[in-house]
Amino acid sequence: MKIMGLDIGGANTDCCIFDINDDELKLLNTSKEYLPMWNKKEELHNLLRKFKKYDVDVICVTITAELSDGFRSKKEGINYIIDIVDDLFDEKIVKYVTYDGLKDYEEIKENPLNAAAANWIGSATLIKYIKKDCIFMDMGSTTTDIIPIINKKEAASHDDTDRLCAGELVYTGMLRTNVATITHEVPINSKTATVSSELFAITADINMILGHITEDKYTCNTPDGDCKDIISSKRRLARVVCGDLDTISDENIENIAQYIHNQQIIQVSEGLLKVVNRTGLNTVIITNLSHGTICKKAAKKIGLNIIDLEDYLPKELCEITPTLGSVIMYIELIPGKKENIQKYIKKS
Repeated sequence: MKIMGLDIGGANTDCCIFDINDDELKLLNTSKEYLPMWNKKEELHNLLRKFKKYDVDVICVTITAELSDGFRSKKEGINYIIDIVDDLFDEKIVKYVTYDGLKDYEEIKENPLNAAAANWIGSATLIKYIKKDCIFMDMGSTTTDIIPIINKKEAASHDDTDRLCAGELVYTGMLRTNVATITHEVPINSKTATVSSELFAITADINMILGHITEDKYTCNTPDGDCKDIISSKRRLARVVCGDLDTISDENIENIAQYIHNQQIIQVSEGLLKVVNRTGLNTVIITNLSHGTICKKAAKKIGLNIIDLEDYLPKELCEITPTLGSVIMYIELIPGKKENIQKYIKKS
């Protein structure tokens, strides 16, 4: 049996393909495709068509793209997406990740919001096989999930607004975050400059300048439509203080980048501390996009025990955990197959 885990997000659509037999799970393929749903949602059909070549038996889908402002409401977004999936894979078994487990098309049609922003449910399903009591931290391109897991069950709010209030969702990420949302001021020439509120630079630029990502990992659009190299990133960051490469020194640009990075760590640690204080959990399992270290630094700042997800899974899966989690949710429904999951996830 071949199973596809599919995570349809507002900026990226990810998938993994697994083969399951009597003895083991085998990873066949992974994919991450950039598709900005806010202005290119009509391209989703063609993007998903690419995945038909894998000829899988089962497709397990998580959705977060419904919040994209390409839709007037979450319900509209969910219905739009599942209609495309159902049309393309009508001959396959298709299940959707919800807060109540996997559901089929008809059930989602009756209650669309049950599938809204539920991709972290898949991640939590995966993490429980590593540690029964912990906090899972996952920083992606746009947001950071901070998910408490207690006695092998997720213990987070089931509404994104509530999650924002609880610290379980921090709207800051490795690539797409406008740096003006992270801090209102930065140091420059022993002074403090307030930042411009334009979309001049994003965290992908910060991480390029600091060497946390390579150019091939700068997978989103640049704010100015220009190149993704370090010089272009520095040029965009200089604009944040209304300068350019002629007026802002390279040293100042690098200092500003480091300052913004540190402020983003504080942003994440504030959300994490809310979850720690509420749950009493003292261990985090962390995955970061590319070579990002923000979640790890936030956890160290608070003094928590840290487990790296890469000690248990291939690196390519660590960046798309909801896809693997959704596959696991389906395998759990097959009698006698849970042992295959535990064998696949390495023990420390």
